[in-house]
Amino acid sequence: MKEWADHEYCLYVNGGEGSDLWSLLADWSDSEDEREWVKHVPRFTRLIACWSRLGFIKVFRSDEWPAHHTGEEVTGQDLEDLLADPRSWAYAEEPTRWICVASGDRGIQELEEGMCEQER
Repeated sequence: MKEWADHEYCLYVNGGEGSDLWSLLADWSDSEDEREWVKHVPRFTRLIACWSRLGFIKVFRSDEWPAHHTGEEVTGQDLEDLLADPRSWAYAEEPTRWICVASGDRGIQELEEGMCEQER
């Protein structure tokens, strides 16, 4: 298996847990400061878009928790729009929608060095 970049490993672990997007940022930054989280959105937007196209990660949206069990998968232009919307990454004390990453249909062991090199 290839050597993982830290942000790849973070996405892989959070995907396995069906984590909300904001939780991915909190884990990555090891911070509760949402202003810190925003700095990392572009990194994960690129990686999620790439891994989603390749089938390693899925993104789900739902009006109920947990989104990866109750929601619809978001793909294509809808995914690009969702990832570009700052509200998708924001923590809400009383959420009315959930957006999460989950493991995809392809095993992550298929990820080869350079597959998303342009995404780093």
